[in-house]
Amino acid sequence: MRNKYKLIPVNIIAGPLGVGKTTMINHFLEHRPQEERWAILVNEYGLVGIDAALMQTPSKNSSVKEVEVNEVVGGCICCSAGVFFEASLIRLLRRRPDRLLIEPTGLAALSGILNTLGREGIKEAIELRSIICLLDASRLREDLAREEVADQVEAADILVASRADLSSPEQLERFLAWGTQLFPPKKWVGSIQRGQVPLNYLDLHSGLDKEIGRKGHKHGTDHHHDEHQILEEIIPSKKQQIISRTHLSPQTSTLGWICWKELVFDAKKVSDWLKDFNRLAETLRVKAVLKTNEGWWQFNYTDQVEEQWPSAYRRDSRLEVIFEGEVQLNIENLGQQLRECLVA
Repeated sequence: MRNKYKLIPVNIIAGPLGVGKTTMINHFLEHRPQEERWAILVNEYGLVGIDAALMQTPSKNSSVKEVEVNEVVGGCICCSAGVFFEASLIRLLRRRPDRLLIEPTGLAALSGILNTLGREGIKEAIELRSIICLLDASRLREDLAREEVADQVEAADILVASRADLSSPEQLERFLAWGTQLFPPKKWVGSIQRGQVPLNYLDLHSGLDKEIGRKGHKHGTDHHHDEHQILEEIIPSKKQQIISRTHLSPQTSTLGWICWKELVFDAKKVSDWLKDFNRLAETLRVKAVLKTNEGWWQFNYTDQVEEQWPSAYRRDSRLEVIFEGEVQLNIENLGQQLRECLVA
């Protein structure tokens, strides 16, 4: 029977950890048609949930139509958190948004996500549009060596060298030479700054069959905690001012904190502390949004990039570190170090 509803356009914004996916989505949200109601489904490997908190959604008093943001934390939606991804996806699709953007964690293989989008009862409601993969031209060789990144590149319609201002002309030239010789060819290969891809590129899809072969994707997402805790609303208070969330596994581990909204961090101290974290050999990414004595600030650190910029008001302060392997952490001591970054 023919679907009586208009198909919902779905885009996937993929790429390695810390490459700028959230920045690109915020650019799309800023330029979307005001009469359209969009939905965002964000996946984070850790348990804190920072990316959804950074989405630039309209205020309740705005005349612009709403943007609904749902998040799935505590694993990759391509595997261990897949059941929560499917449930959140169905819930959003039932609300009939004008467009749905999916931001998987940088550790996710897209093949599993595409399998879910192709299931009976879901595929009849959607039209898969552009899959955009962001890459850092300055570390292309290292990223492509990771199985999940190669999977993301294979599925993508569009390949983007993000942070072009931080890459050398030679690195950008190598990126373009590599991306334009791939087969089947991509719809667009280019470079950008600050996530500024034209809005119409969301519909620049290849139309090719996206059921790519699923590989043996493993990174230790079998979190040892009550599964219901994944979706639990975490709200610190004056009584419990800082809440920590940790997952240790042989492949990929996370450590994060959610802080009471009244706490104020010393901008210089907390920035230096996060940079020390980032310089550990095991660190894959450091990300934070914090209330400081210089206002709200966002931090995004990877092994070769250290970015920080002002942020709008947020409900609370959040920070999370993703590590390679099962690192040995003194969580109590690190929590004390975090408290020492507070304004007295």
